[in-house]
Amino acid sequence: MGSERRHRSTENFLDIFIEEKFKDFDVKKIILKDLSFSNCISCYGCAKVPRCVVKDDMTDIYPLIDNSDVVIFASPIYFNSVSALSKSFIDRMQLYWSRKFLRKEVLPKNKLGFGLFVGGAPLTDQQFLGAELVLKHFFMAIGTKKYTYLELSDTDKREVQKTEEILTYINKHFEENSLYESIS
Repeated sequence: MGSERRHRSTENFLDIFIEEKFKDFDVKKIILKDLSFSNCISCYGCAKVPRCVVKDDMTDIYPLIDNSDVVIFASPIYFNSVSALSKSFIDRMQLYWSRKFLRKEVLPKNKLGFGLFVGGAPLTDQQFLGAELVLKHFFMAIGTKKYTYLELSDTDKREVQKTEEILTYINKHFEENSLYESIS
């Protein structure tokens, strides 16, 4: 979860989503602000060895991503994109890009990806476009076979709570929106 604020709109949306769609799954919720990790330093160490050479809390995160069946990434929207904290985390996925394109490894595409975005402003055209593009590449890098986004706007004026409106949106999205095919 890529928000600096705990138990607010983004985390509430994530919790509601998990409870509604993944309550019977073994879920490991990661709060990015509780991790100690640096930005990608573009050292290209991951081009030489199939892992990130920077030793920090991300070392424990990569195996979780590798072994997951579903990745749910939640972020607030700042300037039509993911939060800086989220982007810093996503940039550390350079490891997967290097494995695929520099090391020529064939990475399995076996995950489902869900992007949850929460925008405080009223809905505008392309409000979530920047975040969608960033997460599309994140999902492609980590090996998703399919992904989709769920997006809430105008949350500065209405608190994200488990309401019939939110549950209907989540369930309708699952019925009407087939997941996008991830492309290499």
